[in-house]
Amino acid sequence: MQFDLKNLPEHRVGFWLPKDRSHITKWVNKLMEKARKKDINNIDPLLQAFKKVVTCDRYLNALSISMFNEVPNVSPYNTDPDGQAELKCFDDMLLAIDTILTTAPPWSDAAEISGLIGFPINAILDWPMATASGFAFFLEPKVNDCLKGILTKWCKYLQDVHQDSNLVLHPPSGWLGTDGLNALTAKGNQDGLSPAETHTFTQLYVCPNPDDPNTFGFESWDAFFTREFQDNVRPLDTKADIVHACESAPLQYPVSNVQLTDNFMGKNQAYSLQNMLDNDPFAEQFVGGTVYQAFLSALSYHKWVCPVDGTIVKITHVPGTYYSENMFQGFFGGKPDEAAPNNSQPYIASLATRALVFIQADNANIGLMCFIAIGMAEVSSCEVYVKEKQCVKKGDPLGTFHFGGSTHCLVFGPNVKLKWIGLPPKGDKRWQNMDNYHVKSGLANV
Repeated sequence: MQFDLKNLPEHRVGFWLPKDRSHITKWVNKLMEKARKKDINNIDPLLQAFKKVVTCDRYLNALSISMFNEVPNVSPYNTDPDGQAELKCFDDMLLAIDTILTTAPPWSDAAEISGLIGFPINAILDWPMATASGFAFFLEPKVNDCLKGILTKWCKYLQDVHQDSNLVLHPPSGWLGTDGLNALTAKGNQDGLSPAETHTFTQLYVCPNPDDPNTFGFESWDAFFTREFQDNVRPLDTKADIVHACESAPLQYPVSNVQLTDNFMGKNQAYSLQNMLDNDPFAEQFVGGTVYQAFLSALSYHKWVCPVDGTIVKITHVPGTYYSENMFQGFFGGKPDEAAPNNSQPYIASLATRALVFIQADNANIGLMCFIAIGMAEVSSCEVYVKEKQCVKKGDPLGTFHFGGSTHCLVFGPNVKLKWIGLPPKGDKRWQNMDNYHVKSGLANV
């Protein structure tokens, strides 16, 4: 029932932030150098409203001050050129976000060799999130309501073909430069425990204009990130009862005997069905069942497909947190997660913004199951394509994340006897460094 911290992947799950924390530090410092030239009184109106909400609430205002003061004044937390914290106060946070709102996530910065910064806002908040006050601040509904509006505006910028969000694709240092293309192509060619394939980027993905060396015809950041696979690159495994709903790397061996309520906020982060399913009456039907969780990569495909043949019973969009991590993965636990919420996956399955899609499988041995799309940090735009009462087939489009991918869960009832296809045995060392499994490939039989 618990998150297997002993077998936590050694890399950054999903590769949303660099493994080397110094790359994040360099990028944040450069961002703050630009941000501090701004006038706090001229920031985006949504950020001004956020500032007003916080400063007019004595409790939130106190948390917004103390979550920066609680960051230890020792290396590596005081890592700007002056030996101070990267962000010194709440106003710094607002200035940084204001700077990010008109830029797309960069692949790299040749001058700083910063690596992939797929979660730019997350990168600036890593240490404040890890404090006791930050834990309380980012759980507050008022805070998350403000963040939702801010992230929605950024999402519109990333989708707008009349903006310049696709500039970060340009070679030589962009996503479609040599290094970026090599990484994107390598990730697209992964096939679970099987040998990697050898397709090129344009063989893997539909590109509107593959002859355009700068953008391959992608007119916006979102168009690039929600790109489709070429026909027949990801064939459907028609023999499997359940297929992979996402192009994703399994987080841990599937967890069985999941309880209705459990301590997801504790150190071991148990799955808690009532919280994951937002107190839905269906939650009781899954008690004692199984949860399979897998992570989407920043480098990969970000749409979801139906894992079974069946009928859509219910769809629920659950508003939640954006920058909350498990307390035991912050300073309270000793050594904070350097790329939060990397180490807080079952925790965010119960708290983050998410979409619940309940499916009544045609196969009576599966019955009712639930697909949970979980937005993480900036990646919290869960768009569902299907409607209730709609009949679906394995591999049919189910929905997508915007601005990349995140994590997802498949939840099965207690009577479903699952035989996993191609997963390593429980406790196998390969769980520490899992590759992507193909979407639509076989996940399990019953």
